Amino acid sequence: MFFERVSHRPLFLTVAFLIFPLLLATSFGLHAKVFLDEKTLVYQGGISKENNENAFELFKQAEVKPTTLAITSGGGNVDLGMDLGEFVLEHSLDVKVSTFCFSSCANYVFTAGKNKWLGEKAVLGWHGDAASAYWRDSDIDAMVRHLEGEEKSKKWQELRQHYDDITQRSVAREKRFFERISTDHALLTIGLSKDLIKAAVEQKARGWTATPALLEKMGVNNIKFISSPWQPGNNPRFPLLILQ
Repeated sequence: MFFERVSHRPLFLTVAFLIFPLLLATSFGLHAKVFLDEKTLVYQGGISKENNENAFELFKQAEVKPTTLAITSGGGNVDLGMDLGEFVLEHSLDVKVSTFCFSSCANYVFTAGKNKWLGEKAVLGWHGDAASAYWRDSDIDAMVRHLEGEEKSKKWQELRQHYDDITQRSVAREKRFFERISTDHALLTIGLSKDLIKAAVEQKARGWTATPALLEKMGVNNIKFISSPWQPGNNPRFPLLILQ
């Protein structure tokens, strides 16, 4: 599955939802693991249906309910990210990011935290919104290449409509989610301006991050620090534009 922004968008953003989780698993040693550590629910790895279900079940079965979700993730499916974010909201959980939270993790999980804890050198980053998850015509071409004639044309149109509907539903759900958390949705798109895309290409950045002051201005409140104060820095393994 490949994605593209309707507007002009460079390749490093186009393939982000597919490639980045794989790169992150290698770069940051992320292996899927969900478990309880006293009053902390630990979630490591991509945001997936299996990991979400494990987290929800652990919480349900816990005699002493966790108060914090400690997450290390490169993100995942948009709707699964919102599922996890809504779980955080429902149970008024703090969210703790010690090392890494990107894409759907930052979009929907970090922003949902009652208190949002950051490690001194944590990587926190964004690279697009639900509207960015758009199936290209060429991907649908590949799905119907084994068909011919009218059957091929009909199936192509059905698939085009199907994936457009999925995107539209996700966009609408995302809008409601950000209204619920009283956060400016522009956080997910601020780095997609023409000038910032140009800067990202020049710097080979994989997305953007933001200072605590800018995050607070955009409605990401109750940011706290695990030890020393956090400020976004340049991580050579995962370069991001720093917005302030």
